[in-house]
Amino acid sequence: MDWVKDYLQRLGLQKKEASTPYLKHLLRAHRHVFPFENIGKIAFGNQAFVTEDVESFLWRHRRYHTGGTCVALNLQFSRLLDALGFQVFFLKPGGDHMALLVLKPESGEPLYVDVGTPTPLLTPLPLNEHKQTQIPLFAGEKVILKAGENEGEYVYIRAIADRIVDRKWAFYIHEHYQLPDFQELIHSSFKPEAPYMQQLRCEKWCRHKRRMLSLKNKELTIRSYKGGKMKKVLKTRAELLAVLAKTLALPELPAHEALERLEEGGHLTWASFNDQRISSISNGW
Repeated sequence: MDWVKDYLQRLGLQKKEASTPYLKHLLRAHRHVFPFENIGKIAFGNQAFVTEDVESFLWRHRRYHTGGTCVALNLQFSRLLDALGFQVFFLKPGGDHMALLVLKPESGEPLYVDVGTPTPLLTPLPLNEHKQTQIPLFAGEKVILKAGENEGEYVYIRAIADRIVDRKWAFYIHEHYQLPDFQELIHSSFKPEAPYMQQLRCEKWCRHKRRMLSLKNKELTIRSYKGGKMKKVLKTRAELLAVLAKTLALPELPAHEALERLEEGGHLTWASFNDQRISSISNGW
């Protein structure tokens, strides 16, 4: 399949025999190349793009630097893994998210994989019914996977400084879903009141500098692999566009169109020139 070669070229990887180390390389490369972002979602507003064929997904990334949110990213990654010889299935953590269950090629043991999340998951997570898995991430953040009360049940927990920051996601590894099972989730995610239609999000793993870049509306967060964390509030539209183009290296994202829609809906506002001038004076600038 020509698209497999194209996909791997985008990731900067060679085709190899399916293995757990290769899966880890694929996952990290995917997080580096294809951003978790809703900018294309807001700008284009086309539900069909979420489940488009791989060739269209790759073309859209070449043209617009888009990635997607959970369904788009995990769907396309699952197609690549399947073409490379991995056994992969869809999971539905929390009932409103798509993640992947991948079986270790060496042993058939289950692994939790997710390239469609703002959380910096950069390695396949083992699912063990006898013990809890804790994966340290960045700046005090970690993911915990523990077995539930029922057979095949697991709970996904995200914590920062030992404080749970998201609701717990329960899922069953024996419940394998098909793409039509996510159609209602996709449809709901495009409604005006949906979270990712009311905010700007862009997350990307920077492989060379080993840091996670996170843009949420006007706040840029940079988390380093060594645990450092820096936040910056962007004061102007031009500054935000510059961050997307230079810091996240995604200059072709349709950010102008997305920002216009968010601004028109009152979801993203900027201080006037006079407000900025007053703020600068009060801060001694």
